Amino acid sequence: MEVGKLERAVGSCRLCRFVDQPFLLDRVYSWLPRKVRVLAIGESPPPGRKVGSLYHLGSFDRLRLSLSLILGVGMEEVLETLKRHGVFFTAAVKCRPPDRRSIEGMRRNCVPLLQKELEILRPRRVVAMGRFASASICELMGLPPPEDLRKISWTKMVDGEIFFTPHPNYLFRFKREMCPQVRKILLRS
Repeated sequence: MEVGKLERAVGSCRLCRFVDQPFLLDRVYSWLPRKVRVLAIGESPPPGRKVGSLYHLGSFDRLRLSLSLILGVGMEEVLETLKRHGVFFTAAVKCRPPDRRSIEGMRRNCVPLLQKELEILRPRRVVAMGRFASASICELMGLPPPEDLRKISWTKMVDGEIFFTPHPNYLFRFKREMCPQVRKILLRS
């Protein structure tokens, strides 16, 4: 797999002002399954001067907590569970935003990085989780945005399918009853 290309693409990008680069600091691409069946796309690393991120196992992360509920596993098992099932969790924004207001501009600048991930990883299923992930994948695929991101929707792509779901943190706070359905989308393709 071409992990080096992905790391170099993230590391060489200077389009945005950012706090740090968790995708490099936490060696995110080392968690790639041998074969990526599902590419799940979240929003961004938590904005501001924080340590946590999904892949920073030495600190608490709200996204990891939400995914543990969705997957029905302990927080410490989330990444191994995803990897074992051929799921890679990426973000629409690769670098840590200085604040929430910066995320939309950074998202637009990161679309080429997401496209590179899709080209290299070639997943059969894409799961866009939340507004920013959905905006990026729709922009790449020339699709209209989903009408309501509080529900699950899907569409076919040439060699697979795209699901649109609420963001994992939204599911954790407001829609826990949807977790079993999202678990199936992530783990069974």
